[in-house]
Amino acid sequence: MEKSKGSKSQEEVVYERLFDVIIEQKLQPGVRLTEISLAEIFAVSRTVVRRALLRLSYEGVVDIKPNIGAIVTTTEPKDVPQYFEARRIAEGALIRRVAGKLTTYQEETMRAMVREENRYFLSGNRARGLRKSIDFHFYLADIANNKPLAEMGKKMIARTSLIVAQYNLSGSGGCACVDHSALVDVMVSGPADRAENMMHEHLQHIEDNLYFGKQSLETDLYRILEIDKP
Repeated sequence: MEKSKGSKSQEEVVYERLFDVIIEQKLQPGVRLTEISLAEIFAVSRTVVRRALLRLSYEGVVDIKPNIGAIVTTTEPKDVPQYFEARRIAEGALIRRVAGKLTTYQEETMRAMVREENRYFLSGNRARGLRKSIDFHFYLADIANNKPLAEMGKKMIARTSLIVAQYNLSGSGGCACVDHSALVDVMVSGPADRAENMMHEHLQHIEDNLYFGKQSLETDLYRILEIDKP
């Protein structure tokens, strides 16, 4: 049967739900995501689950290991600075390419993203707020018109966003909407040096607010992934 316009595929539903619970810190880093269990939880085939896990793996959200399967990606505290350094380099270069050249349409699109992100955080939906924050940075990568640089930037954005989910317990989200508004302003006005410095400060602020203390998280996939009934 043909899907209705705007409906989501089974793969998209599984992917989005898994992404959300990982970003919400509900899954312990290192927890296994077994195809059999996920297929039963979502009432889909293992093939659908496998495709969703491969997508999450490509984005750095899960690791797929031989003879083990998929596990939620974990980053040791000692490795965190390396990822943020790489992201600062990549996104600093990306924003330099955009600064002072933003079209009216691009500006309006990014400001709409900031408003939507802010609305989610204010309503207490941290997972969706973080998703919109990622979308904001992904969009910047897309409009910089350098595909290899954009791909590298997106990898680091995804990985550091997972690090934020793992270590940012303040509930603030880790990516301030106010900072994003200022980033749009500088992308409109330039100059490139100021835009790059602002991006570096923005990412440094996120890194500085991470918390590396112990935390106790739920590991029961059935409880975490319980899907609300209509």
